[in-house]
Amino acid sequence: ILLRYTTPSKSVLFYSRTMSSSPVCDFPYPEGTPGADFKNNGGKYIRNLSAPNQAILTELIQWIVTENINLNDLSLDILDESLLLLRYLRANNFNVKKTKKHIVTNIEWRKSQNIPELMKQNPEDILGCKLADLVGFFPHWHSGYDKTGRPLLFKQQGAFDIKEIKKLCGGNFESMLRYHIWEQEVASRLCYEQSLKTRTIIETVTVVLDVKGLTLSSISSDFRAMMNGIIKMDQDMYPETLGKILIINAPSVFPMIFGLLKPLLDPITAAKINIKGTDHKALLDSSIGLEFLPENYCGTLPPLTSAVHPYAEAMVLLGEGDLVAAVAAELAQ
Repeated sequence: ILLRYTTPSKSVLFYSRTMSSSPVCDFPYPEGTPGADFKNNGGKYIRNLSAPNQAILTELIQWIVTENINLNDLSLDILDESLLLLRYLRANNFNVKKTKKHIVTNIEWRKSQNIPELMKQNPEDILGCKLADLVGFFPHWHSGYDKTGRPLLFKQQGAFDIKEIKKLCGGNFESMLRYHIWEQEVASRLCYEQSLKTRTIIETVTVVLDVKGLTLSSISSDFRAMMNGIIKMDQDMYPETLGKILIINAPSVFPMIFGLLKPLLDPITAAKINIKGTDHKALLDSSIGLEFLPENYCGTLPPLTSAVHPYAEAMVLLGEGDLVAAVAAELAQ
């Protein structure tokens, strides 16, 4: 598998290149995203950085150059270096000291996980089991893009069978966490490719969590441990990559369940969550657009079922089309 680290004509380090010389920085943010909301986004995005925040970004760039930091060690898919650094600055409220520490920590973590080698593996190698088997206990899919161009992910968390998943994973969750890293890297690739396709800045995803069937008994110690690992990874290692989470089909006990998990969320993440019961059509329409949704989620596209490969488009993008066909055949059985 060939991994594209940056656009071919661009260096991964700044050196003498200025931000204004980058053609990607001229891409607009899509309407309906914070980056396009100049009035309310606090001057924290590339197209309308406030003077103080511009100075902070410049200071961070100078540090990157002085320390000879290779930003390929921070991301495999860099649309633009300044956009990448601004994600880290926003996550740290433009505190340069915290941002530097965050960047160093993440580079060390990514090296420890050997992300480039991980992305040369297919999901079944990472999981140590058939992807079709995992989908049986945790239905999840990448299914196109929302109306702003963000990759759209569906996860049927209510059907998440932690006991069976633990058996599949050989008695622990290390392979599931590694698979989640793969998912996050795939999401980054999808954002990168979608940005080039639409000529807009796509750097976040939209997630629909279907919690139908979730009960208090579902929240076992194993469930909390896995969720803790995933939430911490997402917030710490993939900052500012979440656009919004739409939690739907929330049962009456969900406020109690969410209360157990909410302490794990930082305020930035918590503010991006919307929760609805079965009356979720208006939320999905306003946030995503019915024309971008599958039939079983109020839309007009083919339904998401257990026979649908969870990452067909992404796998083809990664050069794994043959595996997609094999898994699709297994899912159809």
